[in-house]
Amino acid sequence: MPSPARCSAPVSALCPCDAQPARCDVDCCCDADCSQERALFSRCSVHKVIGETKLCSQDTALYSFSMTPSGLAQVQTAVLREVNPDVLCIRSANYEQGLSFVTPTIPTERNFDELFSHFVGFFFGASDGQSSTLQTSPQENSPGYQYGDIILTEDGAGRRDFFRLPGSGVTANCFDSNPAAFLKDQTSRCVRSFVLVQDCTALEALDFRTYSSFRVFSGKGKEATLVPVELDAVTLQSLEGTRTLADVTSAYQPVLLEPAEVCSQVVLQVKYTVRYGAAGKIVGVLASLVLGAVHTATLPIQQLFQIVFVQEARSDTLLPFRGNPGYVVGLPLVAGWRTAEGVVRSGDPDGTITTLHSSAAQDCLLGSPQRMAVLFGKDVVSGCTFRLDDGANCSLVSEALLRSVKGQSFPDYVASFGNSLPQNPMDWVPIENQTTLTK
Repeated sequence: MPSPARCSAPVSALCPCDAQPARCDVDCCCDADCSQERALFSRCSVHKVIGETKLCSQDTALYSFSMTPSGLAQVQTAVLREVNPDVLCIRSANYEQGLSFVTPTIPTERNFDELFSHFVGFFFGASDGQSSTLQTSPQENSPGYQYGDIILTEDGAGRRDFFRLPGSGVTANCFDSNPAAFLKDQTSRCVRSFVLVQDCTALEALDFRTYSSFRVFSGKGKEATLVPVELDAVTLQSLEGTRTLADVTSAYQPVLLEPAEVCSQVVLQVKYTVRYGAAGKIVGVLASLVLGAVHTATLPIQQLFQIVFVQEARSDTLLPFRGNPGYVVGLPLVAGWRTAEGVVRSGDPDGTITTLHSSAAQDCLLGSPQRMAVLFGKDVVSGCTFRLDDGANCSLVSEALLRSVKGQSFPDYVASFGNSLPQNPMDWVPIENQTTLTK
């Protein structure tokens, strides 16, 4: 079996089955102490020893075993240079410590402050006082954002800042200066500690306006416009955990309920869906929030924050072929809708029908859920979960559930063939919506 080795030792000198120093190990063909005993071996316990496995090519020692006419064993040794079949490999390595895990620094009373400041600065960028001097990228000539750029924002008073997505750092507590990077989907959970009576109405981290009352710059260039954060869904959660879809046009803020043991409408979850164009410009930001009631006995609370990026559909996008002419099993269906000119256009950036991506954490009432493509020849059943109280508005909930199931841009036509052209409307089949009422 292969055995890794250090770069500094020749592969012919390595012997993983040599367990006893200055003594011969039985059937260990590479053991230098077995010069006299090899004739009595019955096999080679190790046939191949390779050098550093991370390099693109490595020296390999091969040990073969055969029997002589007299019945004694004979061992042949050869050293070859083999090419690493891995996709990722190291062409050259001049830093030996980089090929192994470095022993981490153990926090102590003396070095804790230094380690804490180092990791906080790395993960969460500048402090509040430095936000006005943030630089997103050296390529300022690009009008749109590029992958990994920090997204710029502006509050109601005209102060510039960056898009903040709270998360945990060295500890599980929430750090509010964690930046959201363009095209990097993130999900974070952190613990929020506070004094209920004192902080219920005063702590900004509990108020939904903190996460929705700012605007986002569409790009980095001088021509960038301000894009408001629109509320996509607001869900109210009771102390028992049941949820009710609320009106997004209403004003919500934390309220301390008597006898001062419950704080209502506290931010528990925030999900941002950022839509962007082909040039890297942000065209829309949707926010979905869960506001819940918190009892003083359940403190501290856990908050969840998420941001996902979705490319905006283009009307001039060419639909991809999924077969010629018939569909290929396992490839997405081609779908879209008809325009005023009678030409079918794509409703999704990938030109397909999507359905809900089922998971235990998929909440029907939390804004725009994750979706996956419908594949030809593959049956799929998907859905989402929700908990409602007895006083929920059924018509409001029904509309939200239908929107979650169908998605933002549900097409109304499907291509009959995998290579159907948009300009041939007879090659497209309309999608019929059927609703079954249950008691």
